Amino acid sequence: MAKDNGSGGGFLAGLVIGGAIGAALALLYAPQRGDDTRDFLKQKSDEYTDLAKTKASDLTETAKAKADEVSEKVSAAADSLKAKSAEVSDTVKAKAEQVTDTVKSTATDLSHKASDAVHTAKDKAADALQSAKDSAQNLVTKGKDAVNDQKEIIEEAIDAGKQAASDKKQELTEAGDAAAAQAEGSSVDTVAG
Repeated sequence: MAKDNGSGGGFLAGLVIGGAIGAALALLYAPQRGDDTRDFLKQKSDEYTDLAKTKASDLTETAKAKADEVSEKVSAAADSLKAKSAEVSDTVKAKAEQVTDTVKSTATDLSHKASDAVHTAKDKAADALQSAKDSAQNLVTKGKDAVNDQKEIIEEAIDAGKQAASDKKQELTEAGDAAAAQAEGSSVDTVAG
């Protein structure tokens, strides 16, 4: 799952960097007034910020879907374990009843042994049931941990996306200011010449 988030983050970074390069090339080939350039850069910055937010939202949805899928699988496994536990318990109870019926049909002196066998069977059934409950609880805990891990990954991806968008916006603003200063310097040189 981390691989999916890594490629999504790479795509987002590539998209933002590509947009910045495209904007810079557009400025080089079609120079504008400083105000127009700053407006253009702000507009592009806003567009890429929105795009970054959209991509982060898409990544969040994908991660939520994966977390839901993991949760469903864990739930299905827990249900399966519960069913198997009930089956084992029923089998053990049936065997205990058979032993009890057999022991009751024998002589009175065997009744003490039958009672011991029933207690042993009940203890084993309780142990088996407890073991199955523990296994199911462990699966549920692992599922919750997986969901929490996905939440952390999503939050990190969103924070990284926000930081990248902020950095690119700052970079584009600085580039726009430099271009505007250069354009103003060029117009001063032209007027002086």
